[in-house]
Parts: sequence; structure tokens; C-alpha cells
Amino acid sequence: MHVCLILVLTYLLYSLETNIAMKLGSKLTKEYLEKLYVQEQLSLNQIGTKVGCRNTNVLYWLRKFGIKRRPAYRKKIEIPKQVLEELYWKRNLSTTEIAKKFGIKNDRTIRKKLEKYGILRKTVSQALTKKFKGPFSENAVEKAYLLGLRAGDFHARFARRSIRIQTTTTHKAQIELMKNAFERYGEIRKVIMKNRDALEWFVYVDLLPSFEFLLKKPTRLPPWIFDDVEAFYAFFAAYVDCEGNWNITRNHDKLRAVLRIRSADLEILRNFKMKLESQKLFAAMRLDRKQGTLSPYGASANDIYELTLNRKSDVRFIIKRMLPLSKHSEKIRKMEFVLQNMGRDWSHVEAGREKIRHDIRSELLKNQPTTLTTTSAN
Repeated sequence: MHVCLILVLTYLLYSLETNIAMKLGSKLTKEYLEKLYVQEQLSLNQIGTKVGCRNTNVLYWLRKFGIKRRPAYRKKIEIPKQVLEELYWKRNLSTTEIAKKFGIKNDRTIRKKLEKYGILRKTVSQALTKKFKGPFSENAVEKAYLLGLRAGDFHARFARRSIRIQTTTTHKAQIELMKNAFERYGEIRKVIMKNRDALEWFVYVDLLPSFEFLLKKPTRLPPWIFDDVEAFYAFFAAYVDCEGNWNITRNHDKLRAVLRIRSADLEILRNFKMKLESQKLFAAMRLDRKQGTLSPYGASANDIYELTLNRKSDVRFIIKRMLPLSKHSEKIRKMEFVLQNMGRDWSHVEAGREKIRHDIRSELLKNQPTTLTTTSAN
């Protein structure tokens, strides 16, 4: 019975459209249709609206009158790979949203471009999640830098189905470091929390499983990093971003700069010393304080070692190597200052050194308006 009803309705619809088309033919001449379609370049929909019928009726009379159809016009939309990756992964737009952004009716075009560029498609779970996550680039130098952060102040653990990278700090520059290192892969979040009697920022980002390589904290440099100069300096720059300190002082009325790295990671510091000395640099190393030694932060849980570079030529060399790699704004400001003023009289540079120290102090959490809330780090 349902089949019969469908057939009857289909026949009635066909008869109705045929009747409309026949009635339309009495007032839609070939000359008038050519004027609208050929000369005025109206679309079938526009002609249908103008004469009061559907576009299929207009198509019927185009064929009836033998009027040749115009070729379909498809405007070629150029979307560079970098732009498409930015929209799809970093901004977390869907293929439909990207298509709409470029005035494309069907997102099939965007899906084809993703395939053409070899851009990894999101899983259903990734497409539905509101918090953006992007896959790791697999770049070896970047991987070395991230492992340097992991060996330093950054911690990693499983958080549900994500890899959570986290750190605590009172320095705004550490938040910027997290953003500079990971914001292309996930949304950076921060919360102000109490640690004993002081406030500090807890900063974290949830990443895809492609970052599982960060779960294990390095205790020494992997051979592929130690043996490759570019990977080594990326790891070294990241570790210095976490554990290093540039000490800028006066020495015989001249500026003197010393890089100090204090850490309990004895094997990593030994690896650094060995590699730096193979690069003809002099790196001094010593036991800074023994386990249990009291400090303003409490008793030391481990032996703390110090690696130092202080020769002027070595400092200049290491800064030139690290500046393109460092992502820590405090360290960058100090390195740029040292590079610009090395060898100058102290009287000419003391005010600049004090300004850097003042600016860094002003960025500390204790000097910021604070509320105990979780926010985006943007």
C-alpha cells in the first residue's frame, strides 16, 4: 500500500511540474529565455524566481529551446598548507567551518586538500573535543628541545587519554616558556595555587599520545642527541631555560657574564661538560652543596652540582648558539644584553643591568594582581 501511495504521489508531482512547465512555455519564449540566461547571465535559480517557477522547469525549457548550457564555474581557492594546518589543528576548526571561511559550499574540497598536503585527519574524539590538541611534528631538533625541558623543570604524566605536561613557577617568563614550546600542540592553562605559605602558578597543557616520549625523564643525553650538534644545543638551550642562570657582575670595571647551571642531574651535567669540551669550550664543574644542606628553600634532597662557563670567548660562543633556540624571555633578555655590552665599562652598562633586574622582579607572581582561578594562559 505504501509503495502504491509513493507511486501515485510521484506521478502527481510529475504531472504538476509538467503542467507548470507547459503553462510557463506559453509566456517564456526562446528569445526571452536567451535574454535572461545568455545576455544577463542569470542563474537557473534567479530565472526561476523571476518568472515564478522552479529551476528544474527553467532547465526543461533550456533543453526544449536548444539553448546551450554555460560551463560550470568553479573558482579555484588557494589555501597554503601552513594556513590550512593553522586553521584545522591550531584553531581547531572543522572542515565545514574552514570551507565556510573561504566561501566554499562543500567541505569535500577541504578534505581533499588535507589529503593532498598529507595533513593528519582528526579522529572522531579529537573532532568533538573543545580543547585543541595537535600531533607532534616529529622534528628531531624540536624533540631534543622538549626533552631538555623534561629533564629540567617540566613534568609529564598521563591525564585521562592525554599526556599532561606541567610545571610550577613564580616567574611569568616560565609561563611564556610553556606557551612558546607547546601552544601549537594544545591549550595552555594556568591556575594560581598555594604552596606552603606562598602563591605560585601551576601551568599545564594536555597533549596527544604522540608526546609519550616525554613521559620518561632523561637522566643522561640519549646518543642521538649527544652525537648531533644541532640536537645537542637544542637540548642544552632547553635545560638552561629551566636550570640555568646568567650572572652579570662587575669585574675590574668591566662587565663580566657567567653561565651557571645548578642541578642534581650529575650524568646530564657530565654529558654537557664532555660535549662542550669537544667543542673547545672550557666548562668547570664542582659539587655545589651536599644532600641535606640547608638553604632558604629547605634542606637539599640531593647533592647539587654546578657547571660553569665564564671565559669571555666561550660565553660569546654559547650565547650565539643558544639565542635562536631559547624560549625563556628572562634568559633571552640577559643573553642579548651580555652580547651587546661585553667588554664595555661597567659605568656604561650598570643602569641597563639594573633595568633588567627591575623588569624581572616586576613580573614575579607576588607583584601581580592575583585570584585563585583557572584560566587560559593566552
